[in-house]
Amino acid sequence: MKGLIKSAWILAVVMVVLVGCNSKPTAEEVIIKSYQKCQSIEGGHYEMLVKKKYMSHNDTTLSRYTCDFKYLPFDIIYGKAFASLEENLDSKWSSHFLYTGDEFVCYYDSTGTVMSCDMWAEDIIAGRHNRTFYTPLTSRSHYPLRSEEELTDSTYTYFLSETRLDGKPCYLVDILDTPDEEPDSVFGMQTLRYEINLWIDKKDYLPIQYSIAFDILEQQDTMYQYDEFKLLAFDPNVDTSKLTMESIPENVVLKDYEPYKEPEPLPDGSFAPDWSLPTLTGDTVRLADLTGKVVLLDFFYKSCAPCCAAMPVLQGLYDKYKDQGFMMIGIDPIDNPEEDEMANFLAKRGITYTILFAERELSETYRISGYPTLFLLDKEGKIVEKHVGFGKGMEEELEAALVKLF
Repeated sequence: MKGLIKSAWILAVVMVVLVGCNSKPTAEEVIIKSYQKCQSIEGGHYEMLVKKKYMSHNDTTLSRYTCDFKYLPFDIIYGKAFASLEENLDSKWSSHFLYTGDEFVCYYDSTGTVMSCDMWAEDIIAGRHNRTFYTPLTSRSHYPLRSEEELTDSTYTYFLSETRLDGKPCYLVDILDTPDEEPDSVFGMQTLRYEINLWIDKKDYLPIQYSIAFDILEQQDTMYQYDEFKLLAFDPNVDTSKLTMESIPENVVLKDYEPYKEPEPLPDGSFAPDWSLPTLTGDTVRLADLTGKVVLLDFFYKSCAPCCAAMPVLQGLYDKYKDQGFMMIGIDPIDNPEEDEMANFLAKRGITYTILFAERELSETYRISGYPTLFLLDKEGKIVEKHVGFGKGMEEELEAALVKLF
């Protein structure tokens, strides 16, 4: 009898252990293990494929990134030394970037630019957003992974499933943010969906792919953006010889960095440079033919959030003063009218003022340093004042200056 009881007790213990071993982890537990895995990585070599669908475009771009990196514990610029090759597989364009902790270098076929960190730290930091990395490995925040503390943020919801990616058994973690209840007060954008998807190898908890998707409502136009980052290969061994200035090929000629100098703005009181530009319907408008009217020129482009935020303001001014000899004209020197579906873009925003399309050289002629840039012209075609960017109060400023010219 005692033997039977003992056997039953042992069987019960074994069953509990087996149940515990086979229990499915939570999404949060998988994220934490993956986060800890990435924390143990100090550098290495990886290859990554990136698919991007920009918010204001319909097509997807495809790029390949090859990167060697090593964490630099006390570096405040990038936090790591790296050598990367960025290849746009659509346009066949490629570039190399090297950061040693002392210098930042970018070079193409046989020419390049070197920036000393001692002299140009602020400029290097200002350009960091242009570099693309596989962030779970190369960033100490390990975005889009979450630390235990970050997982307590109640605005996110986590879902876990199991799948396979390229034959590997994976956990798929879906992270959903709470949608915005109303548009933001700056650009009038409302996020309808913000979703992160993480594919995590079940064997070693290495994140091998992640994607980020947005659905955003902007002035009655729902736009979609998608980014997918796929880890093609990873080796945690660091080849430090690739992270030195000596790794740059001998045929590459480097020159010292020269900071960008904003062009001197066109002076108030000068005549605005003339132009003759096409409309969406194929008509042509010439500035010289608008003499006798008050004209507001708006240099803009489709994927510029401040430009889009300014449009309702400009449309409001046009509606209010068009019967008094006021011409509101938008000039787009960036987008292609057909490829970028500008007719649809403008219709969804209710834009009825004149939109023209120019080559980028016209921006240089008008000495544009940022978008949007607006020029208010008097009835003779002279520049009365300029505005760069968009912010609260701009409507009142423009209207006050506008009414003085009638």
